[in-house]
Amino acid sequence: MHPTEDVFEKIVSDETIADRAYKSLKDYLESGRLVPGQKLPSENEMARQMNISRVTLRTALQKLELLGYVDRKRGVGTFVVASKAQRIDAGIERLVSISDVIRQRGHTPGAKKVQITAEKADEQIASELQIHVGDPVTVIKRIRTMDGQPLMYDTNIFPASVIQQNVTETEIGSSIFNYILKQKKLNVTHAVARLVPGMADERMAKMLDVEVGTLLICLVQVHYINENDAPIWQSTLSFPENKFSWYIVRTR
Repeated sequence: MHPTEDVFEKIVSDETIADRAYKSLKDYLESGRLVPGQKLPSENEMARQMNISRVTLRTALQKLELLGYVDRKRGVGTFVVASKAQRIDAGIERLVSISDVIRQRGHTPGAKKVQITAEKADEQIASELQIHVGDPVTVIKRIRTMDGQPLMYDTNIFPASVIQQNVTETEIGSSIFNYILKQKKLNVTHAVARLVPGMADERMAKMLDVEVGTLLICLVQVHYINENDAPIWQSTLSFPENKFSWYIVRTR
């Protein structure tokens, strides 16, 4: 990209300037002209090309950052994280609803084959959720879909004190993250996550519509509502790398 080439449209409509700037930038990112990891022009240059103030530009960039399109590094610049594609890409640094990530990429999120069971905590889950072995837990398993097609397998485990064991699929809705926030009034502030490799056995391959032996990436997370509080939720997302991936922009 030539440093003086104008690639962003000027904002001249009566529509909210920040909204127009956001849409313009989003359209450009989704055009495929840039690749993940590529650096955008400086804020001064983008604001000049779009005929807007830097304050307005930053509002648009903040929204794009929250949605996982870009990553902004103070003193370094703004980097492309993802563009609209059949494979969903998201920044792993931010704790967001997968349903929202899918929706903001222009696709329709969903879930099928939802199973809700009442179980007891084994040693591993008891340790991760800081409860006793044998304590009641609510386990929610489902296939997450994008435009009706399998995207990932989702396993969620809650202490029964957080989500009762008789909860229904209708009560939870399409997003557990939003159910926790809006219905249970619990604000998940952070999660400790790790990525581990996996392999699709016959059962998982059938659910995700992949071949047996397909490499899976598993994101295992323990969610907290406050720094000093016990965790409320353990989840495992299992997905083929060609359908979903996480990006991390690293700087010195």
